[in-house]
Amino acid sequence: MGAGPGRPAVALRDVLDAAVADGALVAFGGGELRRKPVAAARELVALGRRDLRVASLLGSAEIEVMLGDDSVAGVHSAGVMLLGLAPRWRHARQTGSPPVVEWSEGTFLAALQAAALGADSLLWPSGVETDLPGVNAWLKEAVDPWTGAPVLAVRALVPDVAIIHAHGVDEEGNVYIEDDLVADELLVRAACRVVVTYEREVPVERERAAISRLFVDDTVQVEGGAAPTAMPGLYEVDRDGLGEL
Repeated sequence: MGAGPGRPAVALRDVLDAAVADGALVAFGGGELRRKPVAAARELVALGRRDLRVASLLGSAEIEVMLGDDSVAGVHSAGVMLLGLAPRWRHARQTGSPPVVEWSEGTFLAALQAAALGADSLLWPSGVETDLPGVNAWLKEAVDPWTGAPVLAVRALVPDVAIIHAHGVDEEGNVYIEDDLVADELLVRAACRVVVTYEREVPVERERAAISRLFVDDTVQVEGGAAPTAMPGLYEVDRDGLGEL
């Protein structure tokens, strides 16, 4: 485990250097303009990794930061917003560079659920007879073998590394999030390796922990690590900062 309460300080860049290889699928937690691991995204860009694939259920500043560099080989997301549609995301969708894999929120969650269960795929009832299977090779129209109903067979999405930003981490490595978890609980179960950046050290209260230390590989304290997105209860969205991305 990386830096955290009761452990020697380790630079975020060093942790990411060890965790993220060229070509990795890196998934980011949080949702839209809340709890986005932007500091981690900036450090990944500084590391100069190549051919990264990035994923976020509801992306924002972290995906825009990654798309500002030529290291990204593809993006998985149901959408990327800043104060409107994110410009680099819009450009990627319009030009196909880098390629975008478009998901609905439901199918993205199903792909993570399949990965968390260790399954190759999961049947999903929504999205049949839509454009999604035509633009997303991870989705195939199928028939439920029990009911005969049309469904989507959703291929598991297994991140090599998941990165989330949390309010706190205790001395045992348990993670505390004082906000909607969005997809973070699924994300940490689906990923091969989990990096958590966090705002502050907190007392051990296992019953309040959002994510058990059992699912976490590295923790690094990064105050303000979600800016310019919001950290509910600590700081709000920095609209000027979003404009500077």
